[in-house]
Amino acid sequence: MTLSDAVLNTYINANIMLIFAFGLWSLARFITQKLQIKLPYILQLRLLNGIFLAIALSPIAILALTALTSIGAVSPGFSLRVSDFAIAQYLNGSIEMKAVEFEHILGMRNTITENILTLKTPTGMLITGFFTLGFVGFIGLSLLNIFKLRKILCNSYPWRQYGSLKILLSDKTFIPFSTRSLKTRFVVIPSGMLANSNDLKMALAHEFQHMRQSDVEWAFVLEALRPLFFWNPVFYFWKRQVQHLRELACDQQLVAGKKFDAKAYCECLLQVCQNSIRKRDQYSIALPSVPFVQVDRTPFGLNAATALKQRIIAMAEPATASISNKAFACILIPAMALVILASLTIQAPTDWSQDRLMLSAIVNLERMQDRNTLAQK
Repeated sequence: MTLSDAVLNTYINANIMLIFAFGLWSLARFITQKLQIKLPYILQLRLLNGIFLAIALSPIAILALTALTSIGAVSPGFSLRVSDFAIAQYLNGSIEMKAVEFEHILGMRNTITENILTLKTPTGMLITGFFTLGFVGFIGLSLLNIFKLRKILCNSYPWRQYGSLKILLSDKTFIPFSTRSLKTRFVVIPSGMLANSNDLKMALAHEFQHMRQSDVEWAFVLEALRPLFFWNPVFYFWKRQVQHLRELACDQQLVAGKKFDAKAYCECLLQVCQNSIRKRDQYSIALPSVPFVQVDRTPFGLNAATALKQRIIAMAEPATASISNKAFACILIPAMALVILASLTIQAPTDWSQDRLMLSAIVNLERMQDRNTLAQK
């Protein structure tokens, strides 16, 4: 397998795993809702991020299994691949299908990747061109967003600094938000908020909570991955879930901790939205950042009004009792393990096993039989 084959197969696997992981997350939410189990939003966010992290850890698990096989710690015949399992079931007679058709189904992925890499067909050229233009376009969009974000920071005024944290005041934006550079964290506050100390305290506490939850770092990760998964709707659904849960988690942590009155907190949210709409500032926040009121214009993004309504309703609900770290680990670790296990099952075969040789022999026999049948007619 060449390097280009390996890269393309890894990319295909990443998209498959993204779809599988989101399906697993959706199933987990459905089960907990049916069982009337309410996890705090902060734990739901950690579970979602943990499942996503498992996708990133999957290549390490694949390399570890390959290394263990090469040193003899794992039997060379041991395989978790779905394709190998399917071949074994076919040879055992559990799948009724002509061997030629079965081999064609198994080889569809290799055929597609070969067409893309060698540009042998118009479809392959079209797919390659689409992904190239999309990747370059979204890279340019990300760079433009970073430029806008830097411009907002440069046009803001220093107000407070605590170590590597800088609090800035801005006359250009009317939604508080937080972001960071490699070494410095920033919280940008609309200068008009200085007139209301309570709103100012709530906005600062909100953004500080985002930093404690590492939401800014996750925002950068999602923005960096967008050029790679720009075509995949599941990526946007995932991003929407992260954005929504991080706001609900932040609100719940601040209100449940009795730091602020829920009514005053909701009024602050509404006031920020009103100021933003009045000043026509709904979209001045540049990504990657974490705003006080979420604005998302992507096709699969959550509507700002709907998100705000859900946040207010969530704060009116009774406080959710937290669970112990051990109990949460009993949910998180199996979910991550299942994602990593799934990643091992979808790997493309690297060599010819005995079962594959037997299948190839059956295919050749079928083709010879077909030729003989045609010759006799």
